[in-house]
Amino acid sequence: MLRPPRINTSQLIAFFFVGTERNFTTAAEKFCLTQPAVTKHIRALERQFAVKLIQVRKKRVHLTETGQKLMEYASEIYHSAMKAESLLASAQNTNFRIGVSSSLTASLAPILERFRELNPSILLSVKEGASLQIVEELSNFEHDLCVVAPLSKVSDELQVFRIPETEKMVLVTSPGSSWARGRNLTWSDLGGHPFILHREGSIVRQLILEHFRERGIEIRPVANIDSINCMKRLIQEGEGVALMMLSSVKGEVASRRLKIVPITDGDFKMGMDIVMPKRVTLSRACRAFLSLLETHFERKLFPPLEEL
Repeated sequence: MLRPPRINTSQLIAFFFVGTERNFTTAAEKFCLTQPAVTKHIRALERQFAVKLIQVRKKRVHLTETGQKLMEYASEIYHSAMKAESLLASAQNTNFRIGVSSSLTASLAPILERFRELNPSILLSVKEGASLQIVEELSNFEHDLCVVAPLSKVSDELQVFRIPETEKMVLVTSPGSSWARGRNLTWSDLGGHPFILHREGSIVRQLILEHFRERGIEIRPVANIDSINCMKRLIQEGEGVALMMLSSVKGEVASRRLKIVPITDGDFKMGMDIVMPKRVTLSRACRAFLSLLETHFERKLFPPLEEL
């Protein structure tokens, strides 16, 4: 026989935030409550069931044995609530949030523009950032879908569809450098040369370094840069060369602010990953975007959308 639960789900979700963040202040910020309000939720939950769920030592939250067991159920309730919210929001069909790796923005620009043209009634929100940051935000339901550099692993709560070799990586230098004067280069010629890389922890950086390791080539990094525009500026100033996506430097190459140097012994191409939450009803906007990707790349990328 059905009966309403005695437990207060708001208190349980507050406990989930505290248990995840292990800090009342951070949990309160993410839960959009004051710290005293979050503390009140936890204390009320403990008093109702006469149990101790957390202990605080040196301002750090530690879960008791019961608290650790409760976290599993609290996590399920939180994620189920977010999926229910996603389902109801998808029925409105008025908002579509995409997270995009900064390195892929230029490549996706024509697809996003076409989406806007075909779906004028849908508010498209695009947020750029580092791939791992964007995926973390997707896990927290801040995006409906994200497009990032190829991932090595993801949460079990997410599903990934890889589009291989969508972007050619090109060697970019200053127009005034000696390499810009028509010299034929091989990958081994880059060994020891000043190299501008993406920031530490960047997936694109990892793929570039892996590419050189596989060829037995050691490059000399002189800068680790978070901003694509900053990378271009340093290259223009002659501080080094860089491997960048062709789509992100076309404008500078056309205006002769940068120069692409051909590599004669093989191309380096990078793909992209389309990442979505599992077991979440896809909105009309999301389905339209996935179909547009298949049209743009002229290949079947996803299973039948009704199966997703």
